[in-house]
This record gives sequence, C-alpha cells and structure tokens, in this order.
Amino acid sequence: MTDPILDNHVTRAQRFLAMQRERSLFFSNDGIFGDPAWELLLEIYIATEKQECISREELFAELSTTPAIASRWISVFFDRQYVTDCEGQGADNIRMTDNARQACVAYLDSVMNL
Repeated sequence: MTDPILDNHVTRAQRFLAMQRERSLFFSNDGIFGDPAWELLLEIYIATEKQECISREELFAELSTTPAIASRWISVFFDRQYVTDCEGQGADNIRMTDNARQACVAYLDSVMNL
C-alpha cells in the first residue's frame, strides 16, 4: 500500500523538475534559467523517497548541467549534511539525509496549495 501524502510530495517534486525542464523548449537551454542545485536536490529527494540510493552517474544523466557543476554541488550537499553515502553500495551512491528530507517535505507542504 502506498502513502498518498508521500506520493503527493514526490509528484510535486517531479512536477517542479518537469516545469524547469519544459522551459528549455521555449528558451535557450544555455543555463541562464537553470537552478542546478535545486534540480539536483529534488532528484536526490525523489530517489530517497522511493527507498533508493542514486548513483552520481544516474544523477548526471538526469541533469541539465555538467557533471563538474553537479559534482561541486554534491560536495556542498555533503558539507551541509544534505546527503550521505549509501552504506555498502560504494561512494558513488548517495541518498538524502533525514534532516534534509524533512526540510524538503516541509517545503513541499508549504507550496502544496499555491
């Protein structure tokens, strides 16, 4: 059985990503309208809520930024304890920390009815 509230949060996060990516169909996809840190964080949030770790390679394939920029943001996320390594799955697999996950849920709750 799935949790409808959790599903709603994941759906909202997926919609944010879709809207951001949709812009590139109408405006140049040269990065001026991008938000790589937010895009990256939402991708990690979605994977974490699906009870999955996500590899850096999978993240890089999903993002509209370069692997170098994404790697720098992942380092920042580690420094701020937004993400952690997945135990037993190697250093390239990460997931969101509980505190960062709770912050994402609180944010998604706050914008749910906008």
